[in-house]
Amino acid sequence: MARRELIDYFGSLYMLGADVRLNEPLKWHTTIRIGGPASVFVSPYSCESLSETIGFLRSEKIPYRIIGGGSNVVCPDRYGGVVVSTRNLNLVKSSGERVLVEAGASVNSLLWHCLSKELTGMEFLAGLPGSIGGAVLMNAGAFGGEIGERVTKILYLDDKSRLIEIDGKSAGFSYRNSIFRSGGGIVLGAEFSLESGEKSEIRRKMTEILGKRLEKQPLEEPSAGSVFMRPRPDFYVGSTIERLGLKSLRVGGAEVSAKHAGFIVNKQSASQSDVATLVEIVKKRVRESTGVDLRTEIEIWKEVE
Repeated sequence: MARRELIDYFGSLYMLGADVRLNEPLKWHTTIRIGGPASVFVSPYSCESLSETIGFLRSEKIPYRIIGGGSNVVCPDRYGGVVVSTRNLNLVKSSGERVLVEAGASVNSLLWHCLSKELTGMEFLAGLPGSIGGAVLMNAGAFGGEIGERVTKILYLDDKSRLIEIDGKSAGFSYRNSIFRSGGGIVLGAEFSLESGEKSEIRRKMTEILGKRLEKQPLEEPSAGSVFMRPRPDFYVGSTIERLGLKSLRVGGAEVSAKHAGFIVNKQSASQSDVATLVEIVKKRVRESTGVDLRTEIEIWKEVE
């Protein structure tokens, strides 16, 4: 988009009810700390504002991407379209054993709300980065649990920019997948069904899960989380990559984690190209050794000029 167009879009998007920034560094909004400036970065203040924003971008045929907590995203050196952030959609409220959460709220803000309200069932997500919208979209899971098991309702934006509500069973949850991952709408919020519990026991479970994460995962370094999906229940990606001697393999500033080979970490000013190249090397070596084609959990965004 030309500079003149940026100024025009700034006013239009602002008046739809959003915070608008020009040339916003995307590395500030991703957990792996990779990504150059987005031409326009928009953070709507409500679900209705987000709906109007997306409708406007679609009508103007302006390329856009949605970003939440940025925990599974690797951005390019420049994104010439509009990035729409859900970060201002961060409401968390409960009624009895039901909890309603907007898409931009962090997973951990939900967990701390549940702890304060003595609600149990989500402890397996303790320490997981990212937002609720992304977690629902990919049916985030860990330590034997999946978020889709607790979802009762989902509010989303369809391809005509309409606000639609469905029940959790209609979301097509499966391993790291839902109808939203294949372009079936933009998640705006979800309702979860939990149970009453003892605060001390909820805290104990959270502490236990967090301890396991700290022990096994490279939380001390920037990453986009687990890079690859498990191709089948008996295939362990991290240990396979380690067995092939790929731990600490480095391309530019990106490295296969020495702590857990299922992660790629940003060691020093890594670029998207560094990560993408490293992903392809690992996939090729695993394919040659085992015949298995790995698929990625992370999203590597394409550039838009």
